[in-house]
Amino acid sequence: MAGCTPCNSGRRVINSVPQPRQKGAWLWSKNPLAYLLWPLSLLFCLLVVLRYQLYQRQWLKSWRIGKPVIVVGNISIGGNGKTPVVHSLVKLLRAEGYHPGILTRGYKSDYEGQAIVMTPGEITERAGDEANMLSELCACPMGIGADRVRTGKKLLENFPQIDVVIADDGLQHYSLARDIEIIVRRQQAMGNGFCLPAGPLREPEKRLLQCDLVVDRDSSDTVEKFADCWNLVQPEIKRALTAFRGQPVNAIAGIGFPEIFFNALREQGLDVQSRAFADHHEFIPGDLPVNNALPLLVTHKDAVKIRPFATDNIWVVPLELTLSNDLQYRFLKIVESKIHG
Repeated sequence: MAGCTPCNSGRRVINSVPQPRQKGAWLWSKNPLAYLLWPLSLLFCLLVVLRYQLYQRQWLKSWRIGKPVIVVGNISIGGNGKTPVVHSLVKLLRAEGYHPGILTRGYKSDYEGQAIVMTPGEITERAGDEANMLSELCACPMGIGADRVRTGKKLLENFPQIDVVIADDGLQHYSLARDIEIIVRRQQAMGNGFCLPAGPLREPEKRLLQCDLVVDRDSSDTVEKFADCWNLVQPEIKRALTAFRGQPVNAIAGIGFPEIFFNALREQGLDVQSRAFADHHEFIPGDLPVNNALPLLVTHKDAVKIRPFATDNIWVVPLELTLSNDLQYRFLKIVESKIHG
C-alpha cells in the first residue's frame, strides 16, 4: 500500500505555505493533524484500491462508447496541469491524421449534471472555465458532463467523424472503459504523500505504475514557455511578455498553485503585484484591481470567466507546452499498439 503509509516513498515533499486554493493546510505537509487523520486515509486508500480491483476483474462494469478512449488524469487533487498536456496530445494526434474529440466533466459549471455537446471552438459561460479553455485551445468537438459514458455516446452521435476520444480528468471514472491511461504528475501537487483526507492523493502513489504513460510536469519531458500575450477585449492585439518589463503590473489567478504562475512572471523580469484566488474561482468585477492604469495579467483559464466584464488593460498570458521527442514517440507507440493492435 505505498502511498497510504507515512514516509512511503522517500521523495521530496514540497513544504510551501498553503495557497488559498488548498482545501486544508494539513494536506501539504506532514503535521500532527495529517497524522491524526491518517487512519481515515488508510481506510479511504483501501476502498479506492478495492474499487479499482472490482473494475479490473469486471465485477463492476465499464462501458465502451464506440471509439477508442484515452484518459488523461491525475492521482492528486488539482494543480497538476492536465489541460496543456491534453492540448499537446490533441495537436499530436491531428498531426498523425486522427480526428479527436474531448470529454470533460465541466467542474462547477451549469453543464456538469447534463450531457452537453459543444461545436469546435464554441465558448459559453455555462460550460465552465476549463471546458471553455479546452474548446478555445483545441477547437475540436467536446462533450461536457459528469457521466462520461452518456456524454461520450452523445458526442459521437453528433460528430461521427471522431475516431479517438480524449477524456480530460476522468482517471477515477472507471465506468468509462478506456484503451489508454495517461497520468499527469506534478511533485508539488503530491503534497505530503498521504491519501485523502490526510493528504491530497485520490489514489495511492503506486497507481502511477499501473497506467500506460506518466507525464511528469517537473521533468525534461515537458518544456513550458509563455507565448505572446493577447488583449482580452481585442484579442487581435498581441504583445510580447517582455514588453511589460520596466513597469509594475498586476496579476491575478484562480488556479491550482497560483504562485507557480506569479513566480514564472517574475522570472521573466516583471515587477508583479499578485493576488491569488481559490481554484475555479468565479470572478466578479470587484475582484479586479482598482487601479486599471496598470496592465493586468491573467491566465487563459481565468480569462474565460473575466471576459464578460473585461477592460482593455487585461492581458492573457498563454502557456505553451511542448512534449519531448521521446515522450511523443512513446505516446504514439502506445496508441499504435493499444488502438491498432
